[in-house]
Amino acid sequence: MEDSDQTATKYDVTAQLIEHIKNMPMEQQVALLREFDKDKNKEFRRHDRKAFLMTVDYTVGDRYYRDFIGDMSASGVFIKTSQSFSVGQTILMTFMSPDYQQPFKMSGEIARVTPDGIGVKFKIESQVQEAVIQTLVKMIQNE
Repeated sequence: MEDSDQTATKYDVTAQLIEHIKNMPMEQQVALLREFDKDKNKEFRRHDRKAFLMTVDYTVGDRYYRDFIGDMSASGVFIKTSQSFSVGQTILMTFMSPDYQQPFKMSGEIARVTPDGIGVKFKIESQVQEAVIQTLVKMIQNE
C-alpha cells in the first residue's frame, strides 16, 4: 500500500471511530475515555502504582485542601479531588507516615489532571523523604 493510500485509510478509520463515539451514550464515552487514559499513562510510568487510601492535606498556591490519596508509587500519588488544578502547579502535601508520630511533608508537581483528581510527581529533596516514601510503598505492596 502506498503512503497516500495509508493516509486515506487512516482518515477513513478516524472518521468512522469518531462517528461511533459520537453515537455512544455519554456514560460509554466517559468510560472509553478513562480506558484510553489508563493505557496512555501506563506507558509513561516508571513505577507501578498501588491502591492506597489515606487522607492528605495539601496546599496549591495559597489555598489549603483536604482530600484522599487514591494510589501511590515511589514516584508519586494520585489525589482524588473535584478541585480544579493545572499541570505544572507546585503542591505541598502533608500526611501521616507509619514510621513517624508526626505529619510528614512532601512537595511535588501536578503531572496529570483528570475528572477524578490529580496525578502528582514527588520532588524528593532529602534521604529522609526518600526513606519515608519507600517505607510507605513497601507497606502498601505487602497489604
